[in-house]
Amino acid sequence: MDWYKVADSLASIPFNEKKIALIKLEGKEMCLVNSPLGLRACANRCPHAGGNLSEGFIDSRNHIVCYVHYYRFSLDTGRDALNEGYFLKTYPAKVNDEGVFVKV
Repeated sequence: MDWYKVADSLASIPFNEKKIALIKLEGKEMCLVNSPLGLRACANRCPHAGGNLSEGFIDSRNHIVCYVHYYRFSLDTGRDALNEGYFLKTYPAKVNDEGVFVKV
């Protein structure tokens, strides 16, 4: 896995009103999430029903919520909140003086 620069700064990322941005990196569609607990990155496709998570929202427990069936996934572990065995691919993300990076 390598770190890839996705932006010069957090302010330059086009987050929507729900603080989620859709990016493409290394052939993958990902969500960048400006969560209350810091920057997170995950796959865009919901592993439950295939919805675009970039169209969802972040709940008060730092879960990304799919708009299709309201399945919730931890942005830290990728596990579904109901422990039904669904797992969302998550990626390390960081912000520093050089920019915004995601490890893929």
